[in-house]
Amino acid sequence: MPTEGVLSVPLFRSAALTHASDRRYGRIVLLRPASFAWLTAVFALIAIAIVLFFSLASYTRKAQVPGVLLPSQGLIRVQPAQSGVVAEVKVREGQQVRAGDVLFVLGNERESATRGDTGREITSLLQSRRDSLAGDQAMLRLQARQKQETLRRKADDLGRELQRMDEQIGLQRRRVALAEDTLRRNRRLLESQFISAAALQDKQAEVIDQQTKLADLQRSRAALQSEHDAALSDLADLQLQAKRDEAAAQRGMAELEQDLTENEAKRKLLVRASQAGMVSGIAAQLGQTVASGQTLANLSPAGSPLEAELYAPSRAAGFVKPGMAVLIRYQAYPYQKFGQFKGTVREVSRSALRPEELYLPGGQGGSSEQLYRVRVRLERQSVITYGQSQSLKAGMALDASVLLERRKLYEWVLEPLYSISGKV
Repeated sequence: MPTEGVLSVPLFRSAALTHASDRRYGRIVLLRPASFAWLTAVFALIAIAIVLFFSLASYTRKAQVPGVLLPSQGLIRVQPAQSGVVAEVKVREGQQVRAGDVLFVLGNERESATRGDTGREITSLLQSRRDSLAGDQAMLRLQARQKQETLRRKADDLGRELQRMDEQIGLQRRRVALAEDTLRRNRRLLESQFISAAALQDKQAEVIDQQTKLADLQRSRAALQSEHDAALSDLADLQLQAKRDEAAAQRGMAELEQDLTENEAKRKLLVRASQAGMVSGIAAQLGQTVASGQTLANLSPAGSPLEAELYAPSRAAGFVKPGMAVLIRYQAYPYQKFGQFKGTVREVSRSALRPEELYLPGGQGGSSEQLYRVRVRLERQSVITYGQSQSLKAGMALDASVLLERRKLYEWVLEPLYSISGKV
């Protein structure tokens, strides 16, 4: 059949099959080098490490703020009440002083073309007036004592005269009584016809005479009593007047002393320590002209430990809270060599303060930005340098890092997504 003949014909020619089996090259085989497997493993490990790093590692956000070391009770700025020239410096750096001790003496000499030192001239005149007033006061006292002594002697003499007068009056009363008794006896004798009427009249006259003498003595005594009372009254008036004169003289002397004190205060002003403590940061030099309110030195209150006072702007103070850890770097001791020092936030001001209200380190007071005061309790009050302990000093400038929050790295990376999801 024709169909069978077609099927018996081979699909490929025998020559083609022979040529195919006799090829010079075999099958193509793609082989991967060993380095490719190693690279794949390394990249896989790196990817795993990155995932683990972002999952396990954490990062602490910090607020970088400047500050200064101050006593916990505050650093007292020693400032004069008026301007002047530094005449004496009574203290040295680091000296311990008591409340009321003189720290500085300021002079304020005023010169006149004709009088020279007018302040000294005024002092001399006031002292002369004081000496003159003291002399007048002594003279008044002497005169008052003399007058009082005279009146006192007069009163004493009159008192003794009154005593003698009382004795005379007593004797005269006895004479009057005797005369009256004699008169009564003579009247009985007249009734018995033993004496004449003329004799009785003589006795009556004698009684009248004795009574008259008694009346004279009593009048004299009354006059003496009046004179004695007047002397005592004059003495009391004189003593009162002496007290008034003394008080007036004392007032005049007090006014002169006040004028002298005020004049001396204008010439020389004593700047005293307001409380006990240690003097540091002496800025005043002999002969230097200082203005009112200018800081001459600092006074650290006794028994007050140092603490770091940080000044944080608004952008850095939002998350600062008491109890947060702080890393402190003192500018006097480079942290690259001496490391950082630990502290703890003790207090954060509730309101922002103006720069002039803060003890800003040098060069940072020109900004008008309001700052928050952050007080930090120090872990140590000293620094170890080259094996020796160095005490920290008030006024040292520093930089600090406040450790705000610690979060995983992936949280920082995904924070924008958290923010977006929160907004949604």
